Amino acid sequence: MPTVTAPYIETQQVVTGYMYQLHIAENENGPGITRLDIGPYYFPGAPPQIKYPEAVTNEMCPPSWQAVRWFTDESGASWLRWQGGRLLSEDGEQIFQLTSNYPSTSSGPGLHVWRGNSKSSERYSVTAPDYSQEPPKINPRHDVIGKGSTFVKGGCAPVFILGLLTIAAVAARCFVS
Repeated sequence: MPTVTAPYIETQQVVTGYMYQLHIAENENGPGITRLDIGPYYFPGAPPQIKYPEAVTNEMCPPSWQAVRWFTDESGASWLRWQGGRLLSEDGEQIFQLTSNYPSTSSGPGLHVWRGNSKSSERYSVTAPDYSQEPPKINPRHDVIGKGSTFVKGGCAPVFILGLLTIAAVAARCFVS
């Protein structure tokens, strides 16, 4: 079975935001993938006081790899980073997943793949979270509009009265039978 070596990211909207699923495999006889960076992003603040837009959620990464986290380099660029183990060609295709509140973009940030002890990375154009705008309010972590509006507008009385009327109707039906 041939191995897929070009990385790609599938994006899917889920209840808690957007799931980004990265598929990647090392080339035959390659030195091994040792780090994956998605970015660069630029946010206000100077290290260590960068104002990241969210704490992304690591959903999956191979054993011996660290969960995805934010990293800011000495130039002020911020990256979503997985690092840790070493993916070799015999490991086959591996999957990394993260959940973000932000929808995807295919322009700007890219995937940077670090191999072996290399001082440079290979860049791939992929879909990545778009932090240039506010996230949509599509999930329970953000969208609280409408929650409890019945009780805020009319209090508990309308619900209580409706309950009493229902009980009275059931009781009246029992006595008629």
